[in-house]
Amino acid sequence: MSLFLVATPLGNLEDLSARAKRVLGEVKAVYCEDTRRTRGLLTHLGLSTSLLRYDDHDDRELDRMRERLRRGDDLALVSDAGTPVLSDPGLRIVAAARADKVPVISVPGPCAAAAAVAASGLPGDSFVFMGFLPRSSGKRRKALGAAAVLEKTLVVYESPFRVVEMLEDAVAALGPDCQAAVCRELTKLHEEWLTGTADEVRGVLAGRAEILGEFVVVLHPSTKP
Repeated sequence: MSLFLVATPLGNLEDLSARAKRVLGEVKAVYCEDTRRTRGLLTHLGLSTSLLRYDDHDDRELDRMRERLRRGDDLALVSDAGTPVLSDPGLRIVAAARADKVPVISVPGPCAAAAAVAASGLPGDSFVFMGFLPRSSGKRRKALGAAAVLEKTLVVYESPFRVVEMLEDAVAALGPDCQAAVCRELTKLHEEWLTGTADEVRGVLAGRAEILGEFVVVLHPSTKP
């Protein structure tokens, strides 16, 4: 009995590891955020593994999954893209498995935060992953300001609906010299990078009639890499 945390492609299906494919084919069931999306991945791989939806807020499904692990089933948990638990569902079942002495095995692979930092041109020796920031401007500025004192690279996930406002808050919290490397649709067909000061990147995005895609925002309060 084991719980496998399987990292899945951010966009490009070629990024799935051979080990991940093997595990997804061997486990009793794969738990995921969106069965339609993950079914597409399994179909692409030629796999017919049982597929079930997992939600950190669904106590009944959590209990059923926990019982299956106790009975000896090997199960896999995936997110829609990237590594489970990192700004994605999975924390409660991982904590429960640990409490039940069930082995939790990470099958590493794509991670948007790590991929973005590596390609950003900003310091990657030490960084702070902040995930999705609060929705309100005041709380975002407070969170960014608190992290700024560490003088490290900051990594934020953001939606197309709030990325402009988030960058405005970054300028206010981190200063006008704050450097930014903003990636849209990482590893996908329309991958795009915008670099410069946070205010410069904000201006480019604010000038667009429509903003599409998911964003990874890499920030550094210093002008010196």
